[in-house]
Amino acid sequence: MDDPLVRLSHDRGRARDKTDPWANLCVVSTVDADHTPQSRVVVLRDLEGRLAIFVNGSSPKHAEVAQTKHQAVLIYLASIGVQYRLTTTLEAVPRAIVAASWLERPRIPKVMDYLYEQGTPQSARIESRDALMARFAALDAQLAADVTAPDAALGYYLVADQIERLELAGDRPHMRIHFQRTGRSWRATTLIP
Repeated sequence: MDDPLVRLSHDRGRARDKTDPWANLCVVSTVDADHTPQSRVVVLRDLEGRLAIFVNGSSPKHAEVAQTKHQAVLIYLASIGVQYRLTTTLEAVPRAIVAASWLERPRIPKVMDYLYEQGTPQSARIESRDALMARFAALDAQLAADVTAPDAALGYYLVADQIERLELAGDRPHMRIHFQRTGRSWRATTLIP
């Protein structure tokens, strides 16, 4: 497989077959306004044959994404002993696709997106867990079952220009390959693990 994105898709499928809880997750790393690295686990989505993540416009990660060209993304598939490190830029997912995909989210994240819209942005301080639960319960009771995506629900395609794949090899040296995008193809280089 010369295309690391095809290989990644194949590896994620193998990990899903082994019920790997990380098969649909990744770690996205950005840098905040104080130049401090920030990493968080987010759901890794497959949208129209492309990798994507969803964020809320009130989230600090949204502001961090806007201030830098590249993000680092880590995907670790423990069940098959494979790690991917991607250097990406992010491309906005069209609003219609975000809205359609958002409908498939579980109820709790949907209600939280609307809570953010009501002046309680993601990562804001709140007086207590009980206060959060009370606000959540009140909003959950208010919202219709068929609620639609709020304006702050955003999606980004991960556009990788570099990918590194590390395969743990057990009783021999690990296999590490660096892929660099060159136009529409990829150049692979073997690295010492």
